Amino acid sequence: MKHWVKTTLRRVPALRALALRGTALFTSLAHAEAGLYTLCYHQVPEAEQDHFAAQLRHLGGHGDFIDADSAADRLAAGWPAGERAFLITFDDGYADTFEVARPVLKALGVPGIVFLVSDWIDAPPSTPPGLDRVTSLAPSGRLYMNRAEVAAWCDDGLDIGSHTATHHRLSRLGRDRVADEIARSRRALAALTGREIRHFACPWGVAGHDFDPALDPALALESGYRTFFTTRRGRATSAADLPMLPRHVVEPHWPVSHFEALMGGRRTGWRATGPTRRRAAGTA
Repeated sequence: MKHWVKTTLRRVPALRALALRGTALFTSLAHAEAGLYTLCYHQVPEAEQDHFAAQLRHLGGHGDFIDADSAADRLAAGWPAGERAFLITFDDGYADTFEVARPVLKALGVPGIVFLVSDWIDAPPSTPPGLDRVTSLAPSGRLYMNRAEVAAWCDDGLDIGSHTATHHRLSRLGRDRVADEIARSRRALAALTGREIRHFACPWGVAGHDFDPALDPALALESGYRTFFTTRRGRATSAADLPMLPRHVVEPHWPVSHFEALMGGRRTGWRATGPTRRRAAGTA
């Protein structure tokens, strides 16, 4: 029954939105537990830029923003008691990540990391993975970032991670092919950026369905990555989370109540109270 409910909510956006709004009546980021909360965006259409900025400002009122290296360091050392932080990530390397999301990150002083599919830099697909048509193009009219944009992203102090070489579902590949997807992408992105590539995000990211949790995270760490990001919702609190880091897949058009529902803790009353910290206080 639980699986059926989750599947139904995922396939019917209106029902999912209603469920999240209802949950937000009882949960609040002001009461969220300490730990690392990682958000995963894909496309950020130009029409949603203001909504995306509002989401970041809302998150900034309930914790600090952190980059991937600092997050890994804190987890490795043992997450500080009472500290709540948000890591902003982007999958696939869409052009609107650069053209639309990047100006917001810069204006608000928020770090971010984009997980690139290395073979797509020079030979991008015509449609996003899993879709039969393009739903949104960047203002430039392109779907994916090019080499110049990857370089400019890095020049701005933003980070790059790996999303495999070809975006195949790892669970459908043999061990040697999985190892190649993981390692070859790291080498190619390091050559492209002149940086060590330390973070890996699994395509689709569901343990048992999209990757082998007993094998693939270990292959990534053996290849030199510090982290292996999934799409399991939740928070990270220790070094034990580094091989299977949770991420909340979110959309830029969502109201902030969705974030309250997904990551918030139980409210102590109808109006959440308590100290907040704001780092993303600028405008975009």
